[in-house]
Amino acid sequence: MFVLMLSAGSIFYVFFRKELLYFTFFLFAGLFFFKCFYKKEIMHFLQLSIIFISFLIINFLFAIHDQSVQKILANIVIFSSSIFASIFYQREENKEKFIEHLRILLKIVLIHSLFNFTFYPFVKPFLFEISNDRYDCLSFLYLFYYLGDTHIFNVFNLEFARNQGFFWEPGVLQILLNLLLFIEGFIYKKKGTVLWLTVGAILSTFSTTGLLVMSIQLFLLYLPALKKNLLWIPLLMVVFSGVFYVTASNVQQKLTGDGKISFQARFFDLIQPLYIVSDHPITGVGLDDEQFLDTRQSVDYSLNLEIIDFSNRNKGSTNSIMFFLAAAGIPFTLLILVMLFHQQFIIHKRWWFFVFLLISLMSEPLLLRPFFLIFIMSGAGYLINKFKWKIY
Repeated sequence: MFVLMLSAGSIFYVFFRKELLYFTFFLFAGLFFFKCFYKKEIMHFLQLSIIFISFLIINFLFAIHDQSVQKILANIVIFSSSIFASIFYQREENKEKFIEHLRILLKIVLIHSLFNFTFYPFVKPFLFEISNDRYDCLSFLYLFYYLGDTHIFNVFNLEFARNQGFFWEPGVLQILLNLLLFIEGFIYKKKGTVLWLTVGAILSTFSTTGLLVMSIQLFLLYLPALKKNLLWIPLLMVVFSGVFYVTASNVQQKLTGDGKISFQARFFDLIQPLYIVSDHPITGVGLDDEQFLDTRQSVDYSLNLEIIDFSNRNKGSTNSIMFFLAAAGIPFTLLILVMLFHQQFIIHKRWWFFVFLLISLMSEPLLLRPFFLIFIMSGAGYLINKFKWKIY
């Protein structure tokens, strides 16, 4: 589970992507083959592999530009790793361990994020830069990570940095923290210290999406209590007032302040793929992200907003659902979403959990990561078992 979580946008995945990707593949392939696998699991693996590899090959063959063979092989490894991991965790002896292990690791993420946020004023003089071709940030002894001056704010004359934990940006951390909030509140039904520390940690990310998702979760969580006891209202009013203040300030900054570029970039990543998929609705333009960069800079798909000329914007998409729609086409995307809805690992409040995952994947480029793909693979296995031919 720790290895899977590293794939969910961690700093380590940014700097050691290939190594962690292949380690994940061999780890779960080894667990699959050497830890008492069964004949039906082999069939299950072959069925899922045939379905997804077929879609990847079709996408590769019908892409509008020549695709990198290395990229399709990497995607095959990612999908195969997720299939192995999904089947491993769906075994009877491992089903309960999935949420149990996930909860333990999310608590570790929570504790680290609280230290990461609190210690910034003290470690700031000792920060040093770490970077590669696509990413750079500041670190303290490779324990704490910060994105620099663009993510700094003042509280009572003390400087703090937006909290990103050991993930590549605060928006990724809030997804994991909101997942912990979901597990604590809806599955284990705990409303104690861990839950409220998680709320505080989400506030420290200053992520607009994270704050909105957290507000919805708290509302759903405490709605039954409000109906029974009105004394909860003052406490929740205080919490929601704080959330509203931070959210309103964040939204205002993104609409009129320094965060305006970030807002327009996300708006662009939401709208532009619709233009692309309208021209290539069946197979998309190809999952090779470098070729996708060239495609999105085409004059036909330009969308110039107030600040940035997006026709020459050399970056990937922050919205992994819309990227997948444009890159893989409508049929493959619909299949992925249906499977995501029918995921079998967390079945409590299925509709809300699906919406939560959808919002998360539309706010960060995380869909093609083993941690999130295992949910899709579990749903794929469920649908195969549900619709397979019965033999009489």
